[in-house]
Amino acid sequence: MRTLMKRNHLSHRSVISLTGNERASFLQRLITNDVLTLSPQQSCWAALLNAQGRIESLFFLWKTEDALYLDITAAQAESIIKTLKRFRLRADVQIDLTEYGILTGTPEDAPPEHTLITVTDPRHPSLGWRAICPPSIITTPHHDTTLASLEHRLTIGVPDDADIIPGQTLVLEANMDYLHGVSWEKGCYLGQEVTARTHYRGLIKKRILPISSRDGTPFPADAAITLDGQEVGELRSYNGSHGLALLHRRAWEATNLMLGPCPITLNWPDWLPREEMKHDTAGQ
Repeated sequence: MRTLMKRNHLSHRSVISLTGNERASFLQRLITNDVLTLSPQQSCWAALLNAQGRIESLFFLWKTEDALYLDITAAQAESIIKTLKRFRLRADVQIDLTEYGILTGTPEDAPPEHTLITVTDPRHPSLGWRAICPPSIITTPHHDTTLASLEHRLTIGVPDDADIIPGQTLVLEANMDYLHGVSWEKGCYLGQEVTARTHYRGLIKKRILPISSRDGTPFPADAAITLDGQEVGELRSYNGSHGLALLHRRAWEATNLMLGPCPITLNWPDWLPREEMKHDTAGQ
């Protein structure tokens, strides 16, 4: 009997298309990453910010010869379409919700044939590949590897939509500066001033970082993260005894963190340089 590849259909994701002659220049002035340097059949991670530099939406941007595509959580699809149309004014851009879907797989698993685009996850290569696929491929049976993918993402410490609070989380708090989600060379975009000031002045006070239970106890829900009785963070997405937390920089070197009654360990990611964090904590 034929063995199914370990491909995962992300049913909670939607794909939005942008067509028209001004699609690239239109999106360039709105999002954190550089649309104009993206080559066909490539993808990047990016965010749409508000005027205060807080993330409103996280998404993957894909490029073909004929269109740009946003791979975004389905719950935000209609909202971001309305937002983009509000900024469109007279630009030659058409914005539509498509029937495409998103498949993912590990680096060891081969992607399906006849995808629209297949790329390595632009945040971190160990996250495997992502593919935009037509409905005919999406409806083919696939293994559900959602839980395994979540556990892997939590272990290496890469944030996702579940880890940000729209309208509150800064670009650097979500580590987009080290996960290829923001360009420092492109021109102005919505929220750029706050993002650049935070980056160049080293003003970041919090980051989303991976944590684990010290004794393997599953995390309690709705508990604060404390250091010597003072609150220094909050749990975001988690599974069992692994998770991601928004931690104040006071907690970055601590060895006695608690999540409610549970002792926890901060597992510093290998892709996040500790030397760079010294700049963040300068003048504390």
